[in-house]
Amino acid sequence: MQTSVLLQPAHSRMPRPNDPGQSDGPGRILLRVFETLDSTGIPYCVLHGYERYPRIKSDVDCIIDPKISPRQLLTLLQHKSERIGAEVVHCRGYYIVLAGKNSDGSLCFLTLDMAADCELHGLPLYAGREILASRRRHQQFWIPAADVEFGCYLARTIAKGTLDDERTHRLSSLYRLDAALCAQQVARFWSGRNGELIRAAAESGHWEAVHQQLHVLRAELRWRAILRRPAHFAGNKLRAVFSRLGRIYRPGGLTVVLLGPDGAGKSSVVELLGKTLTPAFSRSTCWGFAPSLGRLFGRGSSPTNQPHGLPARSLLTSLMRAGYWLVYYTVGHLNLRLVLARSTLVLYDRHFIDILVDTRRYRYGGPLWVLRLIWRVIPKPNLIVLLDAPAETLQSRKQEVPFDETARQRRAYLSLVRGMKNVRIVNAAQPLENVAADVTGIVLTFLANRIAGRVQPE
Repeated sequence: MQTSVLLQPAHSRMPRPNDPGQSDGPGRILLRVFETLDSTGIPYCVLHGYERYPRIKSDVDCIIDPKISPRQLLTLLQHKSERIGAEVVHCRGYYIVLAGKNSDGSLCFLTLDMAADCELHGLPLYAGREILASRRRHQQFWIPAADVEFGCYLARTIAKGTLDDERTHRLSSLYRLDAALCAQQVARFWSGRNGELIRAAAESGHWEAVHQQLHVLRAELRWRAILRRPAHFAGNKLRAVFSRLGRIYRPGGLTVVLLGPDGAGKSSVVELLGKTLTPAFSRSTCWGFAPSLGRLFGRGSSPTNQPHGLPARSLLTSLMRAGYWLVYYTVGHLNLRLVLARSTLVLYDRHFIDILVDTRRYRYGGPLWVLRLIWRVIPKPNLIVLLDAPAETLQSRKQEVPFDETARQRRAYLSLVRGMKNVRIVNAAQPLENVAADVTGIVLTFLANRIAGRVQPE
C-alpha cells in the first residue's frame, strides 16, 4: 500500500501569503505531472503562461489527448501520487486540484485546468487534435506552435474581454514570431475591418482601438465559432446541463463540523481553514447552529458572554423549537446541497450536535430523547472534528462557564463522538497553527479518499 503525502504529520507551519518559498512546490509537482504524462505516452500541450514555469501564479491550462478520459487521467495521477508528490483533492472532469508540500513543509496546491479542446464556457475555439498536432518541445514540456498559441490566446482573450497590458504584450510577441501564419489565425474568426484592426494592433503593439471594439469583436467571434462547429457547441451545452445535475448528486463541496467546549479555538481554526483551503474549493463559508426564528424574520439577537445565564424555556416552547430544528436541518438540507454543488467548503463552528452536550446554552427544556431522535434522522455532515484539550487549558482561554461545566462538556463530547463515523479528534492544547495544520491535513485526506472511492475501474 503506497503512503499518501497527506497522511504525514501536519506539524509544519501554515503557509503565509506572498511566501517566496511557496513557488517551489507547485512547480515541482507540475514538472512531475508532465514527466508522468510523457512516460505513459499521453500527448498534452500547455496553452499559455509557461514562460514563468516552474513558478506557478495561476491555473495551468493544458490540452490533453481526448482518447484519455478524465477518469483515466485521475486514476493515473492517483497511482503516481507518491512520485508526483501530491494527492488529488478535487476533480471535476479534466479540472483537477492537487495538494502537496513546499520544500519548507508548508502546504501548496496545483490546479490543472485540462481540456480536450480549447473552449470557453462551451464555445468551441480550437480542436484539441489541431493543437496537439502543432506542439513543440519547450524545456521539459510541450507547447503549441507560435501561430496556434497566438490564435488560442487571442480568441480566449477576446471572448473573456480581458485585454490587459500583459495579454496584449504577449500577443504582439507571438505575432512577430510568425506574422503570416498568425494573420491566418486572425482570419479564422474575424474578417474585413475587424480582422485588419486586430492584425494592425498585433503588429504595432497598440491595442487601444481593439479594446474600444471588444463587444463587436466578441460578437463576431461567437457566431463564427458556433457556425464552424454547431453540433459540438450544442453538445457542450447539453453536457453542461448533465454536469450541473451530476454535481448535485455528487457535490464537490464539503461540510466540516468543528466541535469542542468554549476555549477549544473553533472560530480561530475556522478562519484559518477558510484561507488555507481556498484552492481546493470554489469558495468557503461559515455556518452555525440553526438561526432563531427572530433572526429569520429580521429581528436581531443580543450576544451574551453568559451562555448559561438564562433559564430554560417551557416544555411546549422547547418542543416547538425542536420541531423547527428538525425542519431546518432536513428541508434546509436541499439548500445546503445546492451550496455544496458549487464546490463550497461549509465550516460549522456550531451545529445541532452541540445541543446534545450543552442543552442549557440553547435554553432547551424538553426531553433529551427528542434531540437524540432528531440527530438520528437529520442528514449528517461529511466530517466531524473534535478539538479536545484539558479543562485547565480551555478555562485559561475562556471562562464563560464554570470549570466543572467545562470539564463535564469535554467528557460529554468525547463520549458523544465515540462510535460515530467520519469523526477525528485533534489535540487543541497545541499552538493554533499546529491545530489548524492538523485539521487541514484531515480535510485534505478526506477529500483524497473520497475521490479515490468514487473512481471505479473501467
